[in-house]
Amino acid sequence: MLPEVPAYTYVCVDRSPLVGPFCRHVVRWFVWWMPPAVPANLLTLGSSACMWVMLGLATTAANATALAPWCLALMAGYVIYDHADGLHSRRTGTSSPLGEFLDHFTDVFHGSIAVVVMFLVAGRGDSALLVPVLWVVALAGAATMVEERERKELYFGFIGPLEGMLLTIAYFASWCRHDAAWWHAPLAGGCSVFEAVMIAAAAGSLWTAVSCVRRIGRVPAGLAWFALAGAGLAGPGLCRGSFWWETAPLLTLHAADYTGRVIASHLRGKPRPQPDWVAPALMAGAAIAGLPFRWAGGVAAVYLLARNVSLVAGFLTVFGGCWRWRNPAGAVVGASRAAAAGR
Repeated sequence: MLPEVPAYTYVCVDRSPLVGPFCRHVVRWFVWWMPPAVPANLLTLGSSACMWVMLGLATTAANATALAPWCLALMAGYVIYDHADGLHSRRTGTSSPLGEFLDHFTDVFHGSIAVVVMFLVAGRGDSALLVPVLWVVALAGAATMVEERERKELYFGFIGPLEGMLLTIAYFASWCRHDAAWWHAPLAGGCSVFEAVMIAAAAGSLWTAVSCVRRIGRVPAGLAWFALAGAGLAGPGLCRGSFWWETAPLLTLHAADYTGRVIASHLRGKPRPQPDWVAPALMAGAAIAGLPFRWAGGVAAVYLLARNVSLVAGFLTVFGGCWRWRNPAGAVVGASRAAAAGR
């Protein structure tokens, strides 16, 4: 017998002034032509595919800057798919805990991918800012999910995820021009335009996390420990001057493990989860002992990957029945009638 779970309800408050017009005038037309038989979960995977393809292109290209038009197209596809899955699930009456879990869990990876590709397109994969920005973005995502778990309400502020995605699209669009060298122009204090923008983006993400804590009314212990653990993972790499690909996977997998467990605990009605401390302790111990960073990082990455696989497998054990390769006939008929009524 499957364990008991609370009745599924999705409550979202979005203060963004752009979400409504964007969904009505852009996403709506994409959903309108989407066959009702197509399950929303496949749209979620489609949005994820856009990001992973973008990462693959950027990390294997000899000149990632030249791929800015492709990054622009893939990011635009991601934004549309990311909003279409929810609209399509409501249109077909197939919303489920599995869909919400997949959407928010994969977003942890998508946020990290967007940051990494932005640095690579700028030719700044060696920047010391990359890892701190990754850490702050992961913290904002975790804080948002912790707030949903505590307040039973997913809250997006005046400047939310859509605004961040649209700004990322504008960023890639700017690199499609031949005169994009102005991104590297120095400002006061020797800071370049690119560095100033990345610092501002990190500050915005940090404010998102602080705002979540303020609405909760306290600092959740798990979130505080997560922030410290993330700093523990990022610190050794920064001190040793390691490459981004040695630290970014650790931060992302650690964030996905904690954030995913927060989402799962919310949907399953389980106790508050705590972030993993094994990987940060392993990296700190390796740094103190003077062991090669890559060896310790490789072991920690495999360990965190195993935790993520275990998390997803455990969630599928409970909600795997919500997965569909094709929507049921009832959902298809209901969507067709709704579409006919809309005409």
